[in-house]
Amino acid sequence: METASRTGGTTMRYYIDGYNVTKSDPATRALAIEEQRNALESRLRLSASRILGKAAYTIIWDGAGGEGLVKGVDRHVVFTRKPTADDAIVECIRCATEHTGVVTSDRSLANRCREVALHGIDIVPSNRLFAQAKATPSKRKGAPLPRDIGIPANANEINRELKKLWGIED
Repeated sequence: METASRTGGTTMRYYIDGYNVTKSDPATRALAIEEQRNALESRLRLSASRILGKAAYTIIWDGAGGEGLVKGVDRHVVFTRKPTADDAIVECIRCATEHTGVVTSDRSLANRCREVALHGIDIVPSNRLFAQAKATPSKRKGAPLPRDIGIPANANEINRELKKLWGIED
């Protein structure tokens, strides 16, 4: 899949666990299912580059029965025929030939993806895509999401202390 941030010349691709985002987002969780889908799809059409950098994305929604993925009207949207969107996302990660990302707060899905990723994976929490989420400012236009997952909340303070000890000025 095409996607060029840290994958050596190609753009990284994020697979988005659609309902995991919309059902957790205070701005969309009370909406009807179709309205949830429309809201997230519209939000990403308008601001994906601000949120995800130059990365490409595919929103995967739960579909009904059968096998494989069914393309939606939008090239960034698919409906799965697998039992769940989680199963479809895991299959996409298993088949990926480069470093990929998954946007979900579902720990079970994240662990399944980590187990099958052959070329590395970034797990990004769903709240990064919430309607009220602020994109992390970047000096580089189109920069990918920062890799801050699992870094302690006081990491910047620790860095400042180390710089002070080592005599490094900001």
